[in-house]
Amino acid sequence: MGETAEERKARLLALREGAAATQNKELKFRNYLPNDEVLQAGQIKARVAPEIEIPTVEPERDGVEDSETAVNVLPPKANADLKRDVERKLLRLEKKTRRAMIELTREEDAKRMASA
Repeated sequence: MGETAEERKARLLALREGAAATQNKELKFRNYLPNDEVLQAGQIKARVAPEIEIPTVEPERDGVEDSETAVNVLPPKANADLKRDVERKLLRLEKKTRRAMIELTREEDAKRMASA
Protein backbone atom coordinates (compact mmCIF):
# COMPACT_ATOMS: atom_id res chain seq x y z
CA MET A 1 0.00 0.00 0.00
CA GLY A 2 2.97 2.27 0.47
CA GLU A 3 3.60 2.12 -3.28
CA THR A 4 3.95 5.40 -5.11
CA ALA A 5 2.21 6.20 -8.36
CA GLU A 6 5.45 6.01 -10.35
CA GLU A 7 6.29 2.54 -9.02
CA ARG A 8 2.78 1.32 -9.75
CA LYS A 9 2.93 2.64 -13.33
CA ALA A 10 6.28 0.95 -13.88
CA ARG A 11 4.95 -2.37 -12.50
CA LEU A 12 1.81 -2.25 -14.68
CA LEU A 13 3.87 -1.39 -17.76
CA ALA A 14 6.11 -4.40 -17.11
CA LEU A 15 3.03 -6.62 -16.76
CA ARG A 16 1.62 -5.38 -20.07
CA GLU A 17 4.90 -5.99 -21.87
CA GLY A 18 5.08 -9.50 -20.42
CA ALA A 19 1.50 -10.22 -21.48
CA ALA A 20 2.20 -8.98 -25.00
CA ALA A 21 5.23 -11.26 -25.24
CA THR A 22 3.16 -14.30 -24.23
CA GLN A 23 0.46 -13.51 -26.77
CA ASN A 24 2.89 -13.98 -29.65
CA LYS A 25 3.45 -17.64 -28.83
CA GLU A 26 2.97 -20.13 -31.62
CA LEU A 27 -0.12 -22.36 -31.21
CA LYS A 28 0.36 -26.12 -31.31
CA PHE A 29 -2.60 -28.40 -31.98
CA ARG A 30 -2.16 -32.00 -30.89
CA ASN A 31 -5.73 -33.35 -30.87
CA TYR A 32 -7.59 -30.65 -32.77
CA LEU A 33 -7.68 -30.05 -36.52
CA PRO A 34 -8.48 -26.37 -37.09
CA ASN A 35 -10.50 -25.31 -40.15
CA ASP A 36 -8.37 -22.22 -40.76
CA GLU A 37 -5.45 -22.87 -43.12
CA VAL A 38 -3.20 -20.48 -41.22
CA LEU A 39 -3.77 -22.40 -37.99
CA GLN A 40 -3.32 -25.78 -39.65
CA ALA A 41 0.39 -25.06 -39.96
CA GLY A 42 0.67 -25.38 -36.18
CA GLN A 43 -0.74 -28.89 -36.11
CA ILE A 44 1.58 -31.55 -34.65
CA LYS A 45 1.60 -34.95 -36.31
CA ALA A 46 0.51 -37.84 -34.14
CA ARG A 47 3.19 -40.06 -32.70
CA VAL A 48 3.11 -43.78 -33.34
CA ALA A 49 3.94 -46.05 -30.45
CA PRO A 50 6.60 -48.68 -31.16
CA GLU A 51 5.48 -52.27 -31.43
CA ILE A 52 6.21 -54.29 -28.30
CA GLU A 53 6.28 -58.05 -28.24
CA ILE A 54 4.74 -59.43 -25.08
CA PRO A 55 5.99 -62.91 -24.23
CA THR A 56 3.24 -65.37 -23.49
CA VAL A 57 3.63 -68.42 -21.30
CA GLU A 58 1.63 -71.52 -22.14
CA PRO A 59 0.39 -73.44 -19.08
CA GLU A 60 1.73 -76.96 -18.71
CA ARG A 61 -0.81 -79.67 -19.38
CA ASP A 62 -0.73 -82.85 -17.36
CA GLY A 63 -3.07 -84.74 -19.67
CA VAL A 64 -6.18 -83.06 -18.19
CA GLU A 65 -8.77 -81.85 -20.64
CA ASP A 66 -10.13 -78.31 -20.59
CA SER A 67 -13.71 -79.39 -19.88
CA GLU A 68 -12.64 -81.25 -16.73
CA THR A 69 -10.69 -78.31 -15.36
CA ALA A 70 -13.62 -75.98 -15.93
CA VAL A 71 -15.92 -78.32 -14.02
CA ASN A 72 -13.50 -78.61 -11.10
CA VAL A 73 -13.26 -74.85 -10.71
CA LEU A 74 -17.00 -74.36 -10.23
CA PRO A 75 -18.47 -74.80 -6.73
CA PRO A 76 -20.56 -77.96 -6.19
CA LYS A 77 -23.80 -76.00 -5.92
CA ALA A 78 -24.55 -72.37 -6.57
CA ASN A 79 -25.99 -71.70 -3.11
CA ALA A 80 -24.09 -74.25 -1.00
CA ASP A 81 -22.74 -71.56 1.31
CA LEU A 82 -26.24 -70.14 1.83
CA LYS A 83 -27.57 -73.55 2.79
CA ARG A 84 -24.69 -74.05 5.23
CA ASP A 85 -25.32 -70.70 6.95
CA VAL A 86 -29.08 -71.06 7.23
CA GLU A 87 -29.19 -74.76 8.20
CA ARG A 88 -28.88 -74.16 11.98
CA LYS A 89 -31.65 -71.59 11.98
CA LEU A 90 -33.93 -73.91 10.02
CA LEU A 91 -33.39 -76.72 12.54
CA ARG A 92 -34.42 -74.42 15.41
CA LEU A 93 -37.51 -73.31 13.50
CA GLU A 94 -38.49 -76.93 12.79
CA LYS A 95 -38.25 -77.80 16.48
CA LYS A 96 -40.39 -74.82 17.47
CA THR A 97 -42.94 -75.66 14.78
CA ARG A 98 -43.24 -79.27 16.01
CA ARG A 99 -43.70 -78.10 19.62
CA ALA A 100 -46.38 -75.61 18.56
CA MET A 101 -48.24 -78.28 16.56
CA ILE A 102 -48.13 -80.67 19.52
CA GLU A 103 -49.50 -77.97 21.84
CA LEU A 104 -52.32 -77.18 19.41
CA THR A 105 -53.33 -80.84 19.11
CA ARG A 106 -53.28 -81.20 22.94
CA GLU A 107 -55.50 -78.13 23.32
CA GLU A 108 -57.96 -79.49 20.74
CA ASP A 109 -58.01 -82.87 22.50
CA ALA A 110 -58.61 -81.14 25.84
CA LYS A 111 -61.58 -79.21 24.35
CA ARG A 112 -63.03 -82.40 22.90
CA MET A 113 -62.74 -84.20 26.22
CA ALA A 114 -64.37 -81.29 28.11
CA SER A 115 -67.27 -81.07 25.69
CA ALA A 116 -67.89 -84.85 25.63
